[in-house]
Amino acid sequence: MPFTDEEEEILTFLRSEQESYYHGDFDAFVDHWHHGPEVRRIISGPQVGTRIHSGWDELLLRFQEGFRQFPQNFEARDLLRWENIQFQITADMAWISYDQIAVKHVPKMHVSPMSHEVKIIQKFKGSWKIICLIVVVPGIRREDVPLIELTADGRVARINKLASERLGAHSGLVVSGGRLHARIRKFDTDLQKAIERAKNRLATNLPRGFQSEPASIVPLGENEAGHPIFCWIATEQERVLISFDDEFLLRGRLEAAVPTFGLSPAQLKLAELLALGQDLGTAALELGVSINTLRTQVRRMFEKTDTHNQAALLSRLLNSQGPD
Repeated sequence: MPFTDEEEEILTFLRSEQESYYHGDFDAFVDHWHHGPEVRRIISGPQVGTRIHSGWDELLLRFQEGFRQFPQNFEARDLLRWENIQFQITADMAWISYDQIAVKHVPKMHVSPMSHEVKIIQKFKGSWKIICLIVVVPGIRREDVPLIELTADGRVARINKLASERLGAHSGLVVSGGRLHARIRKFDTDLQKAIERAKNRLATNLPRGFQSEPASIVPLGENEAGHPIFCWIATEQERVLISFDDEFLLRGRLEAAVPTFGLSPAQLKLAELLALGQDLGTAALELGVSINTLRTQVRRMFEKTDTHNQAALLSRLLNSQGPD
């Protein structure tokens, strides 16, 4: 469906703002914004969390620092595509939403592979100005960890590159008949229950964040070396997400267990290395201590968690929700 003349005018304005940013033209960029206390910028994503910047004075400082840290000189029209463009226009205000997709990765270009954006603009003395920007970057596009996406009915929708490379030799997970299963049969029941719980969350009208529910960890048994295997399950973008070898989630969950069990910094680091599949000998080399020192630390962690082996220790730590 073709755009109206007014919609084309707004798109031209928004493209101009985008091009000024990616050309590194600071003066032209800030000229597209209203310089008043009512302006807002809201950014949310897995790497930055949620940030709200209010008022032009604060935004101007953020923009100046952004241009300093991330100097740009790129042709946005050739590298970025807008899809699902929607308009709501009144006499002097307009609401525009779209999905922005990076056509290809360009080193040093300050852009995410995909984002959902909303811009609210208002006319001041006959000229459009931005008064609110909302950017949501979904974590579902993460490529830094092995990630498997399941549809709302539990079928495999996408396997990213890292997961494709590692699944064949993975000791805990296997794809069969278009569905994800635990390779060790006795652990598959718990995996399927966890997937079912995630599917049920997708059926509600509330996003996960409203319930303060962290990603679920699902044990998958032990590998040949006796190290515990597990995966993480979360929901986002109408998908059930399964990740493994996810050091970001691992570190966060272990840090949450520190106050519960009174772990020292050295014990936390050792637990992290063990959870990543390292044995005590390899961990001792990395940490620059003797293996006997690490055996002592492990025994103390057994005492603190009331466990008797490494698999149970890591399960107790990773399933701790931390203090209330």
